[in-house]
Amino acid sequence: MRIGLISDTHISQKRGRLPDRVWEAFDGVDLIIHAGDITHRKVIEELEEISAVVAVLGNNDKLDLNESEVIETESFRIAVNHGTRYSSDFDKLSGLAGKLDADVLVTGHTHRPHCEIIDDVLFINPGSSNRPIKSQASAAILEIDKAHRHVSDIEVTFIEL
Repeated sequence: MRIGLISDTHISQKRGRLPDRVWEAFDGVDLIIHAGDITHRKVIEELEEISAVVAVLGNNDKLDLNESEVIETESFRIAVNHGTRYSSDFDKLSGLAGKLDADVLVTGHTHRPHCEIIDDVLFINPGSSNRPIKSQASAAILEIDKAHRHVSDIEVTFIEL
């Protein structure tokens, strides 16, 4: 299963659209996860033209979304939360992953791409597609195969946008 990961799009009048490269990067994905700070419903609608979308509420969103979502796929539970209260504090993020019983935790908020395994949980932040901080604009692809048994088997590829 190929899952497109995106966060912190911050679409507004100034930043009126997703980068064109998103369509190329997410071509053929089975699902898109948006980890919050969407800021405009049209982002979800545009991403739904590519694939089904699971999105969570970010600190800048005024949309009718949940703060967290959990997706069960293949052998793993993927939890999604913007990370507003957790940022890069991996002790707090580990607590959130435990609370959500997650094997994989996808967050945003920091606007910087990150991927790390801590205590058998894969933490991924795809970065920001429109407002990166100390990095390039980015998204990510998560690839999970039925044969994958451990989070260390999961492939994560970051894509510069």
